[in-house]
Amino acid sequence: MRFSAGYVGLPGVRALLLTGSVARGWADRYSDIELMLFWDGPPTEPLRRRGVEAGGGLPHAFHGYDPDNAEWADDVLVDGVEVQVSHRDVAHTGDWLADVTQRYDPSLVKQDLIALIEYGVPLHGAPLIDAWRQRCTPYPPQLALAMVRQHLDFQSTWQRRKLLARRDLLPLYTDLLHTAHQVVLILLGLNRVYFPHLGFKWLPQLTADLKIAPPDVTGKLQVLLTAAPHTAVQVADALIAETLQLVAAHLPNAGATDELALLHHERPTWDQPPPSTKARR
Repeated sequence: MRFSAGYVGLPGVRALLLTGSVARGWADRYSDIELMLFWDGPPTEPLRRRGVEAGGGLPHAFHGYDPDNAEWADDVLVDGVEVQVSHRDVAHTGDWLADVTQRYDPSLVKQDLIALIEYGVPLHGAPLIDAWRQRCTPYPPQLALAMVRQHLDFQSTWQRRKLLARRDLLPLYTDLLHTAHQVVLILLGLNRVYFPHLGFKWLPQLTADLKIAPPDVTGKLQVLLTAAPHTAVQVADALIAETLQLVAAHLPNAGATDELALLHHERPTWDQPPPSTKARR
């Protein structure tokens, strides 16, 4: 990529990675191009500007350090195409990798970085990228357990039926979206796949490759998010139960049995006002 060559040779640049949908072969007409640079230390804005200008890009915005994502980000236009550039510190990246692979931290933002390193296309500094990939392979079984336990969190079928009966659609669809997120995250843990996108994009491509999953999980997730409320609730209940049964079979110490009991817990309901009680004299 002509633009990326502008960064090669800048002092402190150790590696450069093509990421996002372009790297995975999933890009469409709405896609931008995503680049990730790894520096020996915090990159200064003048150096970042030099890279953009050397590559023939038009700078749109330079963002300050984001501590939540541990990155500096730039928005650039190259030949009319938007390029998102992420800058990261090599030492901090190594710390995050150790958090996940050695201390079994199920943090999604840290797993997202590992996934980017795993599937990204090295444009510069391939030995460093290869060394990081080796550190992250294989996916630790302790991380799988931590990931599943972290996301065993569902409302009961009774709660969804209550919301449906009341036509409380906003909390109902909030729960359905939460259900979809939790199912996907649990299945990633069961399949020992690092979480690949903080926005949960490209789910059909992701879930299609999961070997441990409910039958037609991709189709069920789409129905859960697009069907009429009554159908969506039925699909959600079934999908949660199927997912918990898989957890019980593959990670029996994760707590799925207790979660199944909570899933089917019923609270009392009544159709007539309770009888009035008179105070005893």
